[in-house]
Amino acid sequence: MKFAAATFDVGGIIYSDEVFKKAIYSAIENFAGPIDSARFEKVYDEHLKSHSGSLRSKLCMEFFASLDLKGEIMEFATARWNFQPSDMYDDAKKTIEELKASGLKIGLVANQPKSAVESLKRDGIFDLIDFLGISAVVGLEKPDPRIFELALTELGTKAAETIHIGNRLDTDVLPAKNLGFSTVWILRGEANPTPSEEDLKVPDIVAPNLENLVEKIAKL
Repeated sequence: MKFAAATFDVGGIIYSDEVFKKAIYSAIENFAGPIDSARFEKVYDEHLKSHSGSLRSKLCMEFFASLDLKGEIMEFATARWNFQPSDMYDDAKKTIEELKASGLKIGLVANQPKSAVESLKRDGIFDLIDFLGISAVVGLEKPDPRIFELALTELGTKAAETIHIGNRLDTDVLPAKNLGFSTVWILRGEANPTPSEEDLKVPDIVAPNLENLVEKIAKL
């Protein structure tokens, strides 16, 4: 295999994005009172299709017409943004183990709270990781290229020999690709449910899940 390292997103790749979705929903209701779930889903779905912007900001504007409560809403949501063992995708640990066994270093590059670290330890992922690029830990968030550059520094690899696996075009595929990474776009979680033909040409690999990903990467 030509790669020396693989970096992974966490939400939508290792754990279900539904955890954050439920947490932010409860946070909006905490400050606004009971909300119309269809209205929430409309904002959420349009956000996924947009490939851009902050869901938190869009929900604040929809339900409060300002960003004044954004910080408090995120604090409330983050306290409830906790992954349980049942939230982990069945193909996640197996894929990471296989890539690790093939000789690759493994990194995480993910916008996640500090609580994700404890979940990763509990579920046997933490010990497989060579670089823990959790945003709340390293102080950088995707799509900031510096979090990807930090991964390269800590892993001791070059972009050309590193592949990034994520489920967002805007915060995973594009920033990684712009730095010279190879990229995998997994179409689940917060991935755009209706990607265009042009979007699908951007990453090196597009797949609905991590099944047989090691074989697909080996063919690049």
